[in-house]
Amino acid sequence: MLIGPHIHKHRDAIAAGISELVRIRSVQEPPEPGRPFGAGVDRALQHMLALAASLGFEVKDVDGYAGHAEYGTGEELVAVLVHLDTVHEGDGWTYPPFGGVLEDGRIIGRGASDNKGPAVVALYALLTLKELGITGRRRLRLIFGTNEESGMNDLDYYFEREPLPSLAFVPDAGYPIFNVEMGNMNVLLVEEQAPADTWSSCGPSRLPVITLQGGNTRTLVPETCTAIVSLEHLDAEQAERLQREVEAHANLGAVSLSGPEGALMLTAGNEPVEGSPTGSRNAVANMVAFLRGLAYATGIDRLLAFLHERIGAETDGASLGIACRDEVSGGLIVFLRTITADGSNRAEALCNVRYPVSHDGDGIFASIARQAAGYGLRAERTRHLLPVHVPEDHPVIARLSRAYEAVTGEPATLLRMGAGTYARKLQGRGVAFGAGLPGGVNTNVHQADEFVRLDDMMRHGEICLQAMYELMKD
Repeated sequence: MLIGPHIHKHRDAIAAGISELVRIRSVQEPPEPGRPFGAGVDRALQHMLALAASLGFEVKDVDGYAGHAEYGTGEELVAVLVHLDTVHEGDGWTYPPFGGVLEDGRIIGRGASDNKGPAVVALYALLTLKELGITGRRRLRLIFGTNEESGMNDLDYYFEREPLPSLAFVPDAGYPIFNVEMGNMNVLLVEEQAPADTWSSCGPSRLPVITLQGGNTRTLVPETCTAIVSLEHLDAEQAERLQREVEAHANLGAVSLSGPEGALMLTAGNEPVEGSPTGSRNAVANMVAFLRGLAYATGIDRLLAFLHERIGAETDGASLGIACRDEVSGGLIVFLRTITADGSNRAEALCNVRYPVSHDGDGIFASIARQAAGYGLRAERTRHLLPVHVPEDHPVIARLSRAYEAVTGEPATLLRMGAGTYARKLQGRGVAFGAGLPGGVNTNVHQADEFVRLDDMMRHGEICLQAMYELMKD
């Protein structure tokens, strides 16, 4: 039975609901009593629970970590998982980041696509099921998470107190079905040293790095990297030679800064690399390569040496000794994401490693830590999401495939990703399914002017509603 198109009766309510939810700034903040991820995130949770209750659903707030709305009376539980938190708004917006502006069929604001639009659609899909009087031996729970962007600790807490669903999907990726999510961990590489040790063996050949900043945690591939270097130890000829070396690099620029000793601000960009998983050699790698190519000590040379020699422009982990692959996931991928130094005798870089589902994340981290120790660096694993692989013959795959094919007429192919969704918390019982449509537009997720097209949300709503029906029915 095809029921997906019934959701279109709620188009106006969905548009208003997304816009209203986007206007709540649900970025993680310091915890408060009963609000483990801050006031803004809690406002979004309470808003959605109140909306669900007003639509006639039983709701529950699990200590501010997560909540749910439920429909049906069956003993078996199935679920749809969404999240209400967003990344920081960042810079570069031409619209109010939390304005929820509706313009030309688009709703614009942080979280519109990731994941507030799909959250509102899922609630109105649940309402449509209720209005149609569709029931089964399974009850359906819509789970509202609050910490997806910053660690997924919300669902650890939630599932310690609430049952795991037997079947579930997460509309926080794309279509058709992502049944593989590679292991994903962030590794922080840290160089620390006492001030007296910084220049102990450098002699006069110094180009001290005053500050170094590249990348941010919202984007995977750094687009710019900026370093301010002191020229106080260079004579006029050396300074002129440095300027010529900068000019020889097409993706590097320099600006002289005023001051008693003189300084130079260097800015590196990224550059296209055909065949790269990221499509480019990132800006941090370019800056590191430039600084390592100079005949001067910078004060953070151990970190620069490690990054240049063990990662550089590589994305497969070969020089780190961690390259691996399997048939299900493909090959391991390394992203050099951020680098920071502020003249305080501490410098650090953040790498993201995405590894195949059949490999051991602990062993991969141990190998990186050993390599880093050889350069006098400390490695810290700041985040680790275990891999997901739901076999193609799993019942959830069959039910979601039927839903997708019923609405679209297209085959539900299986896909893999390196990023992470709440599917990682479902212990092999669910997958990422939607909300992005095949061939859809770039909605600027995690970037300025994030948006979602209402037409796309309604098409997703058809599939989402059909999938809920497939999960519930006998």
